[in-house]
Amino acid sequence: MSVKHFSPTFLDIYRLGSEKEFIFDCGSEKAAYYMRWQLHKLRREMRKENHWLTPVAETVTISLSGTSIIAHPRDSNIEEKLMKALKEQGLRKEVI
Repeated sequence: MSVKHFSPTFLDIYRLGSEKEFIFDCGSEKAAYYMRWQLHKLRREMRKENHWLTPVAETVTISLSGTSIIAHPRDSNIEEKLMKALKEQGLRKEVI
């Protein structure tokens, strides 16, 4: 299956998820699992076709929480603690 067979909105999920956390309620756990599967399938196809958005998609983590799918930048769950630690150790002047 080619990237062009996927909804362009799926590409937006990767674009938005690379910038900040994006949450979408799929309505059921089954739908959320299916959507995550589709997003991973899209990313595989993007790699095969060397799609221009592949580097952005590679920075996004897709996870589930109940009936919701969550797209967020990789390592965003530890970023705040890491920045705080850098500040405390004098390696950063302010928390970004």
